[in-house]
Amino acid sequence: MRDTVGDAQLMRLTAEGDAAAFRQLLARHLPRAHAVAYRVLLNREDAEDAVQAAFTKVWANAGRYEPDRSAFSTWLYTIVTRACLDRARRFKPKTQSIDDWAEALSDGAPDAETQLSQQQAAGAVRAAVAQLPLNQRMAVALCYFEGFSNAEAAQSLNMSVKAVESLLVRARRQLKTVLGVKDD
Repeated sequence: MRDTVGDAQLMRLTAEGDAAAFRQLLARHLPRAHAVAYRVLLNREDAEDAVQAAFTKVWANAGRYEPDRSAFSTWLYTIVTRACLDRARRFKPKTQSIDDWAEALSDGAPDAETQLSQQQAAGAVRAAVAQLPLNQRMAVALCYFEGFSNAEAAQSLNMSVKAVESLLVRARRQLKTVLGVKDD
């Protein structure tokens, strides 16, 4: 199957039981879905579990996808964010390991001093984001890390655009406070 086949067509084939079409959807969307879940749950294993649950739901509910109502990615991230919420509600978050931090902060900077400085700044931002309430973390992950528009994030989070904007305003305010950023 070629990469030129659209997500809607792949979902139609998946609904008919075509495992190859589903594998192509997985290959296309798994890395980004995992990135969203990791940014929300702050733990690699929890993120993997949430994404696995999400894609299991995609397979089981492929026939329910309506391409005229939303893009596949919006539908998928609605499922991913709900899986993250379910995971966060059911299980106490695990503490992050050194490996998680190293993986999340590696940036390939050329010199060690610059890399250390960037890692410290990224660590401070990651720690500040980790202090946000779960709903604010989800909005931040979708809008700032994944590049979703506020409207796309609202659809994925099953809330109004104004609610997403409010979450982002509160998140930015808290992040500025925690990071000691002053308004000019």
